[in-house]
Amino acid sequence: MDSPRELHIYYRDGHSRLEVIDSNKRTVLYVVHRASSKPHLTIFRAPTPSSGGFIIGQVSFHHFSSAIELDVPQAPLSMQKTSKMSSNYEIHGKDLSWRWERDRALTSNIRLVDNLGGGVLARFENASFSVKKQGTLTLLRTPTWEMLDAIIITGLAKIEYQRRSNSSRSGAVNASNLAVMNQ
Repeated sequence: MDSPRELHIYYRDGHSRLEVIDSNKRTVLYVVHRASSKPHLTIFRAPTPSSGGFIIGQVSFHHFSSAIELDVPQAPLSMQKTSKMSSNYEIHGKDLSWRWERDRALTSNIRLVDNLGGGVLARFENASFSVKKQGTLTLLRTPTWEMLDAIIITGLAKIEYQRRSNSSRSGAVNASNLAVMNQ
């Protein structure tokens, strides 16, 4: 049985960039550039001494929609909500069928379930009280690089979608509270 591997996700440069760092907390595996316009996330595999970094995927979100658009040149993936009332997302690609879902009720933690083989592939635990750390992604199986790329792309897409939804929801609540106070 594989032993779990923790990857740590940290904000950098005033939240305009993320780094996915290996369990040793020193080795940068992925660098993510965040933007307010499309593509909202551009994900790079970090450079190593033997090879340069390269884009593994881009993520775009749509206003007034739960659609998440993935651009993954190496292995095309699709990601869509399971239903209007659900927060779960199905991911389909060549030889894979996954689902990102809430880990438990009343938390923002999520897990990745393998629809074909069964079982949980990964878990993301939000670092709620940290300014610099977004959270920890625990891999429960040892993936290939291509599979790890897919986990990172879809996981970061789901996490960023949740963050944006929560921000717009709290913005709407603040605006309505301000309107009530000004009456």
